[in-house]
This record gives sequence, structure tokens and C-alpha cells, in this order.
Amino acid sequence: MGYLIVVAASVVVGVAAYVATMRAGRERPAAVGFDPEAEDGEPATVEAPGPGYTYLRIPVRGPSWRDRIEGVVGLLVLLFVASTVLAFGMYQLGHLVNVIIERFLER
Repeated sequence: MGYLIVVAASVVVGVAAYVATMRAGRERPAAVGFDPEAEDGEPATVEAPGPGYTYLRIPVRGPSWRDRIEGVVGLLVLLFVASTVLAFGMYQLGHLVNVIIERFLER
């Protein structure tokens, strides 16, 4: 029964987040600098961005093979380092528990 409550709560939260983001997207343009009401596909004339905003360049091509390989290698290195740190931390925690138990039993 507990699992059913968790699944139902997660579905309700997911639907609420979806509805909230869909409404927020309809109230204003999806991105700064794009006018959904521009005619004939012409770019909209947009004023300069206000303070704290900037225009972002959007790449038209996907990442190169070199970028993809660097990403995979970086992910593998990060995974290795994270698992090594986790294993070392668990070992140290077990060692600490062992020392505490040994000290308790020696008394």
C-alpha cells in the first residue's frame, strides 16, 4: 500500500510540474529575442537586452566526434574517481566502527 501512495504522489507532482511549465510557456515567448507573431518568417526586430541579459549563440551543428569522445572519457574518469572515493570512504567508516568495537570489548 505504501508503494502505491508513493507512485500516486509522484504522478501528481509530475503532472503539476508539467501543467505549470506549459502555462508559463504560453504567457510569453519561449526565448528572449523571438517574436511568435512575426510575419512571413522575417526575424523580429528586438531591442537590446536589459541589464543582466545577453543573447546566446545557438550552434547549428551538433558536437564533433572529438567532443563526444572527450565527453565519454571525462564521464569515465569522473565515474572512476567517484567510485574510488566512495569505496575508500566506506572502508574508512568500517575501520572506524571496527576500532570502536575493539575498544569497547577491551574494557
